[in-house]
Amino acid sequence: MMSLLLTVLFVLFMFLRVPVSMAIALATLPPLLILDRNLVLIPQFMLDGVASAALLAVPFFILAGHLFNSLGLSRRIWDFALTLVGHLKGGLGHVMVISNMIFAGISGSALADAAGLGVIGIPAMERNRHSRAYATALTLCSSVIGPMIPPSINLVIYGIVAQESIGRLFLAGVVPGIVIGLAMMAMVWWLAFTGREVGLVQPRRSVGEMGRSAVVNFPALVVPLIVLAGMGFGVITPTEVGVACVVYAIVVGWFYRDTSWRRIYDSLVESTRSTVTIMFIVAVSTVAGWIYTYDGVAQAIADGMLGLTENRIVILLLINLFLLALGCILEPIPVLVLATPIFMPVITKLGIDPVHFGIVVNLNITIGIITPPMGIGLYVMMGIVDIRFGDLVKACLPFFIPLIGCLMLFTYVPALSLWLPNLLMGAR
Repeated sequence: MMSLLLTVLFVLFMFLRVPVSMAIALATLPPLLILDRNLVLIPQFMLDGVASAALLAVPFFILAGHLFNSLGLSRRIWDFALTLVGHLKGGLGHVMVISNMIFAGISGSALADAAGLGVIGIPAMERNRHSRAYATALTLCSSVIGPMIPPSINLVIYGIVAQESIGRLFLAGVVPGIVIGLAMMAMVWWLAFTGREVGLVQPRRSVGEMGRSAVVNFPALVVPLIVLAGMGFGVITPTEVGVACVVYAIVVGWFYRDTSWRRIYDSLVESTRSTVTIMFIVAVSTVAGWIYTYDGVAQAIADGMLGLTENRIVILLLINLFLLALGCILEPIPVLVLATPIFMPVITKLGIDPVHFGIVVNLNITIGIITPPMGIGLYVMMGIVDIRFGDLVKACLPFFIPLIGCLMLFTYVPALSLWLPNLLMGAR
């Protein structure tokens, strides 16, 4: 009963346009008062929710992404991708996807990728005769790769909630991230081939020019390799990866002479704001999670779903549909924190690997940033580019095909997620 009250109040606050973090916080008060619980439990639960050493990685990943943007290093990633794939049919569309794949190995955030590369890529695509709606939609949709390729803020939080190895989760996201990138490039090629979106194609660069671009921009490109090597061989922890990325960004910025104390200060301010928002959502979601646990919601849902069917295919499909629906009205992190404990008993009983499930959940909730009416990514891009909401949503529609297709592929082919962590860290 308390869970139902919490849910109804939360939905009501969302319709009243209360920010999601405050909507969760306010919705927890009446159930706790009815249960006659001391409200001092609220700050205690909030502190318990964020009192994890692994969460220290989150602010460093956020700061690293902001530093790479403010110090001009994301432009070097763009220039390298332009040299590499700018000549392919689809033009700068392929450059945007490749840039997102590389930048994903630095920021760990889809919105950071979209905002950072959008400022550079969207004007460049418009100059090459791509429509503004297409350029903006592709920037946003390809940023979904961000939380898949390590480091990933979403996977850090999932690992804490599910009590799973973050290193193994990071490695599990590598192959799916690459597959999503290839699928997005296939859609870019198809749209160009059919004449739906035709832009200028860059001249093919020689192998020598590609090599020189790789050498010049190498310091900005090597971060993903450092992350993978460090995590794969157990040399550094996720938090140490975040610290290393921050220090490396500053050092490379000085190397390229793009660093200034003002830019570092601005990055610190923006990163602090983003970190506070994320941590507050995690904290208040912990209180809501306690209420759901008190009411036995997770076990009830598990029993209900398993009573309906024990077919893995059907249950995974139902979970995906449920998460996609939630993604239409909620931001990714609240969905992650609230839904993961609910479904863990189900996947445990079915013998589904939690690492594989984490990759499925991660992609599912990240797709939520581009799903109306509440897709936060849509509003972020509208803040960067002068574009109407309807035009942006319409331009995003073709890219749902590769994204949903990849979601189904990863859902039913767990080897794509588990192969690399099993290879480097041993099978379980």
